[in-house]
Amino acid sequence: MFEIFLFVNPVGIYCYNTETLIKDAIDELNINSSYHFVPVINAKVIKEDIIRRKKAGQRITDIPQYTIASFQALRHYHAIKLEYGNKKARAYLVALQRAMSEDFNKYSADLPRQVASDLNLNFNRINDRRIAHYIDDSIFQDKKLVRKFNVRNIPTTIIFNESGNYSGIMLEGILAHDKLVKLFKSNGCINEEEKNYYPIRHLRLI
Repeated sequence: MFEIFLFVNPVGIYCYNTETLIKDAIDELNINSSYHFVPVINAKVIKEDIIRRKKAGQRITDIPQYTIASFQALRHYHAIKLEYGNKKARAYLVALQRAMSEDFNKYSADLPRQVASDLNLNFNRINDRRIAHYIDDSIFQDKKLVRKFNVRNIPTTIIFNESGNYSGIMLEGILAHDKLVKLFKSNGCINEEEKNYYPIRHLRLI
């Protein structure tokens, strides 16, 4: 049983690719796993994704809109997690990322509502001000998790093998499919000389 933590930009181009790679590797190996998405947004995360999109041939025409969309996606994720559960929240985030992974300018004010509708989510319920305090607390708990794991870059993936020892592996940035498969097959033990692969102490969420 693998426990996987994905620290992601909720609208990040690399984050969508990372999530897809992990899912493909897990499906290929037919292994049991549990996911924890941890969306992270700050000035550094926003700037890095804009640069990555530019390198990929994208040009964001409205930076303020990108910033608003990022924080909106963050709050929607936590609202859906509170109201509908983790699975629906993850599905929302992945669908939103997929819609603008190749071009952020496809984003519009109506896109989040459309994505929610496609997943049979009540958009008014997600934006209900009465749950704002609980959303703030949920975001705060994720920030504590970022500090606890000392996450420095986004995306970052942390994988624990619950059937093995109590060590975890931290992987920063884009993951290579063959290395990811090797990691799962070796029960979480890889060559320490691999760059951007860091063994870390196991921390179980309660």
